[in-house]
Amino acid sequence: MSNLQTTYTSTKETKRGLRIWIEGQKLGLVGFEPEALYSVLYDGIAKLISLHLDPTNGAKRVTKATRNGKARPIIDLQSNMVSSVFDAGERLRVTFTDGLIIIEQHHEVSSQEQREQRFTERSQSGGQLLEASMFTGGGISTEAIAQAITESGFNSRVSWCCEMEAKYIESAGENCMAIDDDTAFLVGMAEEIEPHLFTEVDVLSFSMPCAGFSKAGKSKHKQTSENHSGTALFGVINAIKAANPSILISENVTEAMDSPIYQLLTSELRRTGYKVFEQVLNQSHTGTIENRARYWMVAISEGIAPEQMDLLALPEIAQDRPSIASILEANPSEPFAANDYLAEKAVRDLAAGKGFKRQLIDGSEDRCGTIGRFYAKKRSTEPFVVNAEGLERLFTPLEHARVKSIPEHLIASGISKTTAHEILGQSVDYRQPLQLGLALFASIKTGVAA
Repeated sequence: MSNLQTTYTSTKETKRGLRIWIEGQKLGLVGFEPEALYSVLYDGIAKLISLHLDPTNGAKRVTKATRNGKARPIIDLQSNMVSSVFDAGERLRVTFTDGLIIIEQHHEVSSQEQREQRFTERSQSGGQLLEASMFTGGGISTEAIAQAITESGFNSRVSWCCEMEAKYIESAGENCMAIDDDTAFLVGMAEEIEPHLFTEVDVLSFSMPCAGFSKAGKSKHKQTSENHSGTALFGVINAIKAANPSILISENVTEAMDSPIYQLLTSELRRTGYKVFEQVLNQSHTGTIENRARYWMVAISEGIAPEQMDLLALPEIAQDRPSIASILEANPSEPFAANDYLAEKAVRDLAAGKGFKRQLIDGSEDRCGTIGRFYAKKRSTEPFVVNAEGLERLFTPLEHARVKSIPEHLIASGISKTTAHEILGQSVDYRQPLQLGLALFASIKTGVAA
């Protein structure tokens, strides 16, 4: 029995009840010609209506309309029986095979119901919420989100992580407390990984490569985000379709918020049954030393999402930041040096009107600018600690973690100084995903309990 056609439609509400209207050549191709008799089976449990050609005992007849002098078959299901299976406006998939038509719930609607039911059952029964992350790096956001889930009263474990850099994921496996021996590592570009490996989870976090979004990245690579790393979006979409998470959490540079890639992503999420919340967070929300503003996108399946769109908007908090001197190591491994070439470069940049300024820190400050992935290269615009003799040094990896409020154990073992700075420089102010997660799961918990 061959599948000749699949059509997507929806129920329509009328005075006589819900209506499902099917017409056209596709009916005749599977034997449902005008005047043909057929039987109808309504299955409210399976959410399915089946139509069988039944020339002998069929209780219903295919009707017709004439268009351009040609008979056009019509099936018009309109009764309370339709309402016993489907809701008003519900999206449907109609499959036509020889002598049989199957009307069932749209697969995207089924996916939404499945993820919401799964999340609710696990939340209420003391079950375990499954977390996964993409572009995991050293597992910093992964651990912050896991901590937020646990502190909100849920059990959780990280089911899988996706990361293309083996040295980063090995560090996460060694140092991230949210990752255990049963966590699956998917090592490769997100867009090349086979979708079936993205197994079902309740919470999925991801941070697509930011170089194409940021102003500095665009200037350096001479490419838009779509050209530089846009294919990562296909990997994310594959993972969302396959893993069917109830909650998605994504972080990126602030410029990503209005980018074509995130506009496409959020539009697709809304279309497939998620409510989307967006927020830019910075050190005023967390009291962290590094001023690292980031765009956060949270998508929650509509059936478990909070009513108010601003429930995830974290208020700015009045919090005294520690001085940088208080987070410096007593015996730092990083040597002091004159770095005359950087001073000379600063003079040239000023003369050229580039606007680049050095960050020379004596320790009395309570904030510093963003520290990036290649901090170990001693780039001129990132922070340097200056001693009384005017010599300079970089932050040590431990100090770098502290200015981002990142738990020190996340870079404690098995990695070089350069790799530690790369992991930290690509990461986040740890308190951003932590506080966002706490606000998110508190609102979710209230809704689930209700």
